Amino acid sequence: MMSRRSRRKSSNKIALYSALLVCALWLAGCTTATNTTVILLPEKDGRETSVIVGEGGNTIVLNKPLQVAIIDTRRAMRQVDMTLDEVNKMFAEALAAQPPEPIKFTLYFITGGTNLTADSQPYVETIIREVAKRVAVEVEITGHTDRVGSLADNDKLSLQRADAVLNILQQRGLAPSSFKRTVGRGEREPLVPTADEVAEPRNRRVEIILR
Repeated sequence: MMSRRSRRKSSNKIALYSALLVCALWLAGCTTATNTTVILLPEKDGRETSVIVGEGGNTIVLNKPLQVAIIDTRRAMRQVDMTLDEVNKMFAEALAAQPPEPIKFTLYFITGGTNLTADSQPYVETIIREVAKRVAVEVEITGHTDRVGSLADNDKLSLQRADAVLNILQQRGLAPSSFKRTVGRGEREPLVPTADEVAEPRNRRVEIILR
């Protein structure tokens, strides 16, 4: 069982638990076919994380990377520490089965339209290569503008930019069955805050998130 102000029943499945800066691997069958093992994996950026395992008064707090909680069929729990090599060897198959982490790309546009800048065009192939690595990909594309023009015009232009990038990705091999979402945010979320009517090139952009 695992809880963070909520309860989750134990199961014989392999899954990744990741929420509120917590990254833990929930694995059944570590010692027997009915035991549950929870491992707190280290964050790539070194952030401190923690997770509460159990429920009621029967809990263990994992607050250091590679701490492990083992729950048997009688709900008895014990905590052990493992090395990274031990985790990689013991749970290599489960770790390899986890989906890639979300990744973000930013492409920039020539003023007033939906054409990418020359510097941004090569990154389209980088995005397509990343898409190809993922078995099932979710693509979220958000368009933005600078502050030149009216709010209404920029709302329209930002969505056109997002749609233009989606069309490019589809032409380069993004599967029609992939989940896709395009959004236009106009000039509301500038990367670089400016006064009105300032043509800041870093704000003429589309942000692409692959999950």
